Amino acid sequence: MIGRLNIIKNSKICLLTGFILFSSGLFAQKEIRIKGLTIKEFHLQDKWRMKTEGTADSAMCTYDVAFQIYQGKGKAKKLAEGLNQLMDNAITTDTAHQDLPLEKRIEQDAKEFREEWERLNSDPESAWTFNYTKEQRFALIHANKNYVSIKDQAYYFTGGAHGFRVTVYTLLDAKKGTPVESWKSLFKDTSAVLKIAEETFRKSKNIPEAEPTSKSWFWNGKFYLPDNFAYTEKGIVFFYNVYEIAPPASGETELLLEYTTLGKLLSKPNQP
Repeated sequence: MIGRLNIIKNSKICLLTGFILFSSGLFAQKEIRIKGLTIKEFHLQDKWRMKTEGTADSAMCTYDVAFQIYQGKGKAKKLAEGLNQLMDNAITTDTAHQDLPLEKRIEQDAKEFREEWERLNSDPESAWTFNYTKEQRFALIHANKNYVSIKDQAYYFTGGAHGFRVTVYTLLDAKKGTPVESWKSLFKDTSAVLKIAEETFRKSKNIPEAEPTSKSWFWNGKFYLPDNFAYTEKGIVFFYNVYEIAPPASGETELLLEYTTLGKLLSKPNQP
């Protein structure tokens, strides 16, 4: 018989109702300043351990979500609206509490995430323990005269062989606050860019020139660039998530095309 369940809270982690305001960017290498735009950073982090009396078994639940809220004045107003909409869609999938402020919705999401974990681990008939993890980081990582770049990185685990990890980059028009839908709009000659990108990819993966990339990558298709991209400090990054171009053992692939390599192919250079 499984005994009484004890939930032990890590005292070093902030309470559910506590939001920590950070002074530096979550992903940024340096502080990002955009005229008229104010960035507030929040971090909701909590951890629980459930121990079953009379056994050595225990289960862990971790909730760790960091995000930003944007306020804009003047020309930055539309950008702030676009950023907030993008973040809101990325951070919360809960439709039952849309009337609550984002901070409260995330607090509610953490509560329900923990309660589901508790329910599964409270079943006296179960022979298993279930570990739950939800981690997410959403932040503005780069800005120039024409564009701002967002990185949204998340990891979920609710049982099974492995968790689910995804990274999404989004490039927004700095004036309109709307996402750039296709990487092709960034360049004057997309064929030339594809050639450079494939050469860079082959070099990073040690693929001989005579060998088709589809032998070990891109499944049965040919090389392509994903519409998961952003401007960064050194160049334009393209990101392939797990399963996208190769078996899961190959992991994620980040391909950086440096500005020095792209040169005049860029329609709009990385101007501060």
